[in-house]
Amino acid sequence: MNYQRVKEKNLEYFSSLLDNSDDEHYVVAQSRISHIKRFEKILELGDFGNKTVLDVGCGIGGFWGFLREKGIACDYMGVDINPHMIRIAGERYPGEKERFIVCDIIEEDLGKQFDYIISNGPLNLRFEGSMNNEMTVRLIRRMFHLAKIGIAITMTSSLTKKPNDETFYYNPVEILEEVLKFCPNTCMDHTYLPHDFTVFCYRNSLYDF
Repeated sequence: MNYQRVKEKNLEYFSSLLDNSDDEHYVVAQSRISHIKRFEKILELGDFGNKTVLDVGCGIGGFWGFLREKGIACDYMGVDINPHMIRIAGERYPGEKERFIVCDIIEEDLGKQFDYIISNGPLNLRFEGSMNNEMTVRLIRRMFHLAKIGIAITMTSSLTKKPNDETFYYNPVEILEEVLKFCPNTCMDHTYLPHDFTVFCYRNSLYDF
């Protein structure tokens, strides 16, 4: 399966969820509890206040709404490859439509860097062969390249005891080994959910924190 087919399958799947619901958690194939726990974990990346933040795979703007509820003022941009997601995100935040754009950061250049870049389960839909691992590592590399301070990305874990057929579960050890090849300032947390983990990557040494 090539990357174009990955994008097409992703668009088909999540567009079908949008046809059935406007719930911000359901349309990105996550439960409300899991979604919020992931958002809370992502905030541990650093102080988002007054920082530039890029949300990769922003869906219909769930993380932006979460930041607003927390009273965190930042220069936020959300990108997604699905134009239907971006359209609905703009409708949910009509005065802030410019924050949401259709973009694939793997193939397109945004022309700038961001302090923090986050992504909440962007490639958890199961694809053929090794495509999930290959594309996720490629995405993490791209996020890290665009980040001034650091990145956080959540992934479903192969250590889950309740897998389902549509979801791909990443081996956290394998992901960590790949990420450490280009970012030694990396840490991982697998404690907030039994089926999920978050990888944090920083530009500066962790000794400096």
